[in-house]
Amino acid sequence: MNNPLSFQVVVPVPFMTYQEYSKYSGITVRTLKNWQQQGLLIIKEKNKPRETPLVNVIAMQELATREALSYLG
Repeated sequence: MNNPLSFQVVVPVPFMTYQEYSKYSGITVRTLKNWQQQGLLIIKEKNKPRETPLVNVIAMQELATREALSYLG
């Protein structure tokens, strides 16, 4: 499959905690939690209620890529 973007982003891991994603993205943990409550942040489905929430980095990158392609045409 050809990449329609002029660059490639390397994702270090498929899932990150809020704290890791905060460091990686520069967005505060509080904002990330608010975004998750608003449905703007894709979280890995938890199997147990007490599991640590994990941001689905692959899905977030896909969302950003689609948005970029839509914007750029």
